[in-house]
This record gives sequence, C-alpha cells and structure tokens, in this order.
Amino acid sequence: MIIKDEAIALRTYPYGNTSQIIVWLSQTHGKIATLAKGSQRTRSGLLGQYDLFYTCEVLFYAREQRNLHILKKCCPLVPRVALRHDWRACAVASYAASAVDQLAPFGPAMSGLYDLLARTLDSLAGRTPGPAFLPRFELLLLHELGLAPDWRACAKCRQDLRERGGRWDVAHGALRCVECAEDSGLEVSAAALRAIETMQGEALPAALPERVFREIQSLAGSLLEHQADCSTVARTLAFQVLAAG
Repeated sequence: MIIKDEAIALRTYPYGNTSQIIVWLSQTHGKIATLAKGSQRTRSGLLGQYDLFYTCEVLFYAREQRNLHILKKCCPLVPRVALRHDWRACAVASYAASAVDQLAPFGPAMSGLYDLLARTLDSLAGRTPGPAFLPRFELLLLHELGLAPDWRACAKCRQDLRERGGRWDVAHGALRCVECAEDSGLEVSAAALRAIETMQGEALPAALPERVFREIQSLAGSLLEHQADCSTVARTLAFQVLAAG
C-alpha cells in the first residue's frame, strides 16, 4: 500500500553505505520509520529532501507486518533553516524531538502531539527560547501523553490547591493537599501551581521568579523520569545550553 502523509523528522541514522533510516512523527499515522534506499548517493532524488526538524510531505510503501516502511518520495514543506544558525534553539529542538521519539510508541499517536511538536519547532525557528520555554513544552507534552496530574485539585479530596499549594507524591504520580499527603512527597507551592496553569495556556507568563522556575523544572523532570521513564541526559544538556545564554 502506498501512503502519503505529512511528517516531521525526529531522528536519522545510517543503513549500509548509501541509505538512511528516518524516524518521523506523522500527522495521520503517528510515529513511523522509513528506509530511504540510496538516499546518500549523489544522484538520488531523496538527497537533501529531508533533515532533522523538517516537515515534509512523504510518500512511502507501507509494510503492514513491519515497523520499517520504504520511502518513495519526499518533499520538504517547512525546513526551519533558522535552526541551523542558532545553536541554542537547535539544542532545544534536538531535546524536544528526542523526547517525543522516546515517549511516543510506533503507530498512531495522540491527536495533539504532532501539532505540539510543529508549534514548538516553529517557535524555536523564529527566535532563541527563554528559560521557561522548556518546562512549558514538557508540561504540554506530558498533558498530551496523558501523564500529567490535575494541577488544580487534590487527587484524594479534590480541594483546590492553587491557593495553598500541596505535595507531589512521586510513588503514586499524584498531587495531594498537605492534609492528604501527610507530610510525604515533594512540596509544591501555590505560586508554582498558578504558573503551571498559565503556562498551559496560549502564551508563556511575562516572567517567572527564579524559585518558581526551579520548582516547575524539578516537577516536570520528576514526571518525565518516574512517570514516563524518560532519560534525563538530553534534558540536562538542553537546560545547561539555555542557562549559558
């Protein structure tokens, strides 16, 4: 079966001397992998038609019994060339793509995941990100994957936490009020919870106090590590790159 879709390149690696495998997040079919046969030959029609962070129109032969399909044609739609000239934005884009690659299984993906990654890469290609960009992406990613808790209310008694704060129970992946948590878990301030609510909206807050930023950074990292089993190496490097700016 021949399939046409729109897809974002997450990762590429060599296959033999002249071919490559490209892992994509596609708009309709979720995460897929394609073999680009002979794509590194000088006369190949695929040469230069795809790269990391490109959004492309892809045409591939779907092999239903295998996860590796055959790439027939590829046409770049949004190359995001600016990411090649801004090393900080490129480092954050690399982390964003690798996080999606780690967390999304092959096959159909959550409907909003493709749009989230496309918006994130478009924003990075437009300007160098500020410090709050990464935690916001992580919070939205966790929400799309169904791994984020209800930041507004206690998981047990449903008390509103945005005025009093609460505690994050790592073992159970839940946010509880102080009474229900019984002094266990990581303390989460009301200011951090209100900031998280704002960050999950359309735009970043104008500014975040350093303490609140660090708190949200730690919370998102805990969720990724314990709830999503995501490696934190690339994440640490991405935050270091932004801090160096």
